[in-house]
Amino acid sequence: MINPISNLRFNFSQVHNQQKQTNNTVQNVLTNPIKRPKLPQPTTMMALLYNNIAFTGHREDLVRSIGHVSCPCCGTKMLTNQDMDKVSKDLSKNDSAEHYINTLKPYEEYMHKTEKEVFHRFEKWGKENPKDTISNFLSENRDSSMNICKKKQTEIFEKINTITNGISKEAGEKFANLTSVYSKTPINNEEDMKTIRKYMISDIKTSKSLINNEEKYKELKNLAEDLPTSKNNAEAFIVRYAGEKSEKIGTRLLKLSVGTIEHIKPQADGGKDRVENYLLECGECNHTRGDVSLKDWIEQHPEMKENTQKYFDEVIEKINNNELEHGLDNYPNAVRGALTAQSKGTLTYDTSALKPKETERTQSSKDNDKAEKQDKPQTQQCSHTHKPHKPHKPHHHPHRLNIAA
Repeated sequence: MINPISNLRFNFSQVHNQQKQTNNTVQNVLTNPIKRPKLPQPTTMMALLYNNIAFTGHREDLVRSIGHVSCPCCGTKMLTNQDMDKVSKDLSKNDSAEHYINTLKPYEEYMHKTEKEVFHRFEKWGKENPKDTISNFLSENRDSSMNICKKKQTEIFEKINTITNGISKEAGEKFANLTSVYSKTPINNEEDMKTIRKYMISDIKTSKSLINNEEKYKELKNLAEDLPTSKNNAEAFIVRYAGEKSEKIGTRLLKLSVGTIEHIKPQADGGKDRVENYLLECGECNHTRGDVSLKDWIEQHPEMKENTQKYFDEVIEKINNNELEHGLDNYPNAVRGALTAQSKGTLTYDTSALKPKETERTQSSKDNDKAEKQDKPQTQQCSHTHKPHKPHKPHHHPHRLNIAA
C-alpha cells in the first residue's frame, strides 16, 4: 500500500525540480540572449524608409538653424541651444552679481517680459551688491513678493465677482462661492498659485453656457489667466526660484526664449515631420499653446498676424543673403499651405521679397553641361563630301567572244 504522505512529498519535490529548471532556462535567456545576424548598413533609400527618426532629427535641426529671428507668435527674439550652452558655461565660472549682470546683459533683448523685469530688478540690486549672488537677491525678496502675489490674486477675484454679478444671479452665486473658496486656500509657494489659476480657468470654461455672453466670457477668462505664476509675474518668479542655485536662476531667465519646433498641424491630427509643417517658436509660446487650435490661438493672440510677417521677413532676408542652408531656400512658401489650412485662412503673409534661387541640382547640372561643352573636341569638317556608290556595270569588250552565243 502506497503511503499518501510520502507520495505527496514526492510530488512536491518533483514540482520544485521542474520550477528550478524553468528558472534556470529563463536566466539563461536573459543572460545569454540570442545573437541575431548583423544587418547591412542601409543605403540612402533604406535609411529614408527605416531610419525615420534620424531623418526627422535632421529636418528639425534644419529649421532650428534659422537661428536668431523673432518668434512668429509673441515677437520675442529667439535664442539657439548653442547660445544657452555658452551662457551656462560662462555663468558657472563665477556666481557674483557683477559677473551675472555682465554675462546676461548682451541677451537682454531675448528675454520675455517677466524675465526682463526680474533681470532689471536684479541688475539694480547687483550694482549696489556686486559681490553678492542672484540667489541671495531672490531669497531676500521672497516674502514681500509672496504678499504682493496674494494681493493681486484678491484683486482679480473681486473683479471676477463684479463681472459675474452683472450677468445673472446664478452665475454671480457660483463665482462668489468659487472665489471665496480659492481666497481661503493657503498659498505657500508658486505651485499653489498655479493650481488656483488652473482651476479658475477651468471653472470659467465649463461655465461658458451659464455666462451666456461672449464678451464677458473672454473678459473673465483673461482675468483668470492673469492670476500670478512665475511665467507672467515677476513677484511669482521670485517666489518660485528663491532658494535655487544662481546658475539655474540665470539660465531660467533665457530658457523660454530658445527656438523650438512647433508642428503647424499637430501630430495628434496627422501632422507630418516635414519642414513644411514646422514653425520655429520660442519655448514659452510653444508650451503655452498646448492643444489649442491655431485658429483659436490667433483669436486669443491677434498680434500673431503681425509677428508672423515679421518672422518671415527676417527668414527671407537670411535666405537672400545666403545665410541659411539651401534646404530652406523655399521654406517661407513651403509652410504657407499648412498655416493657411490650420488657421482657416486667417493667417496670411507676404513673401514677395524672396529672391528665386536655382536648386543645387539644377545649378550642378548646368555647370556639368558647361564643362562638358568646353572639354568636347571640335570635329573637323571635310572639304569634300562622299557621294553614294552607284551599282557597278560590267564594261563591254568587243574583242571578247560571246560564249553564250
